[in-house]
Amino acid sequence: MPEGINWGLPVAVYLFIGGMAAAAYYIGVIADIAGKGRYRDIARLGSYSVFIPICIGLIMLFLDLGRPLRFWHLIFQAGPLHSGLVFKAGSAMSLGVWLLGAFVIICGVLYPLMWLAEEKTGRSLPLISGLAGKEKLRRSIGLLGIPLAVLVAAYTGVLLAATSVPVWADTPLLPALFMLSATSTGIAAIILLMGLTGSNDHGIMTRLEKGDSLIIKIELTFVVLIFLILLFLPDTSGLVRNVMFGSYAVFFWLGVIVVGLLLPLSIQRYSLRMPSANTKGLAVMSAILVLCGGFFLRYVILLAV
Repeated sequence: MPEGINWGLPVAVYLFIGGMAAAAYYIGVIADIAGKGRYRDIARLGSYSVFIPICIGLIMLFLDLGRPLRFWHLIFQAGPLHSGLVFKAGSAMSLGVWLLGAFVIICGVLYPLMWLAEEKTGRSLPLISGLAGKEKLRRSIGLLGIPLAVLVAAYTGVLLAATSVPVWADTPLLPALFMLSATSTGIAAIILLMGLTGSNDHGIMTRLEKGDSLIIKIELTFVVLIFLILLFLPDTSGLVRNVMFGSYAVFFWLGVIVVGLLLPLSIQRYSLRMPSANTKGLAVMSAILVLCGGFFLRYVILLAV
């Protein structure tokens, strides 16, 4: 990536949505397989969280490019010396485009179709409906997509670490932070969908909240470690101070730390102490805050460079 690259708000939206959708997918697949069918709703809702969000994210990416046709140059080039499909193993952008394409096909189309065909009982998808009843095939497709989903979830950190901007290129913990953030937002997306679809399975909601609470604690630890380390490095302290105490301080402290981490953690702690009560409203509120915090994390880190 060239030095001095400027990312806009649409790219922050795209990377946030991509990480959220990818995490919702692998959380659903793992829950379905590990729970031996007990958490089918998580897998089904997780699979439906991919295609539309990714399409919205791609629209954001096209808008940021200014010239959308440039996007296809990462996949296909025409000309006397450069023609046909293009794959640049050393390019984070090229790898990302191919990765996203495979993710959309397997995780955003094939896997959700298996669930959709099952729900529609073959009326709209007769060819696939016969296969959809075979859980082994559905789970095999789900497992096939997990590596793609994990890579998409961590891609924000990989992309930043591949740039020539020292503050992020020298931060090996960054991909792990974005992986944690994506996982938390993926859980939040499933909880939000459960709330919107009227699901009243308190047991599943509680398990999701417990998982998200643990992820948020680890994520908060990573945020503190990364920014403390960078704050005391001479080459990066200026930019980090700008994030923590300068023009982006409100977004960092209020958006990321308070809204995205501390408030959801407090709400979840209170909610989990009331196992017999109807706490779906609190779970949905916490999920919305987590999603907002996940976006602000990417917004601050992308636009502050």
